[in-house]
Amino acid sequence: MSLISDETIGRESYTYRQPDLTYRLGNTTVAGKIDKLESIKQAVYHILSTERYSSPIYDDDYGVELERYIGKDIGYIQADIENTLKEALTQDDRITNVVVNDVEKSNKQKNACVIKFTVYTIYGNYNENMSILN
Repeated sequence: MSLISDETIGRESYTYRQPDLTYRLGNTTVAGKIDKLESIKQAVYHILSTERYSSPIYDDDYGVELERYIGKDIGYIQADIENTLKEALTQDDRITNVVVNDVEKSNKQKNACVIKFTVYTIYGNYNENMSILN
């Protein structure tokens, strides 16, 4: 995650973004480096794979709160999921917005639904989807 830092030199203040070059993580390997939109896609994957407050190695702003949707009907999920995703993903300052395009019951997994959404970033936009239990 890149951070915007303020630095004061004399009377002038400068704001700059840290570089977002990072390692490409595979299922079992680290292979090469990525940056810009590809690094954001990897960050989104990791944020959405981490339940907020579940691990002491992350601060309280990292991750997403998806467990609260277990046992809820699809109408509740449709009404609330966009806010949940925005809150989780816009902690990364490179992500400017998240818009949910569709929420539907999963054809592949019982008691699950598929969320289709668009991630808006400073490097461009991309479509993503994820499954959650309900």
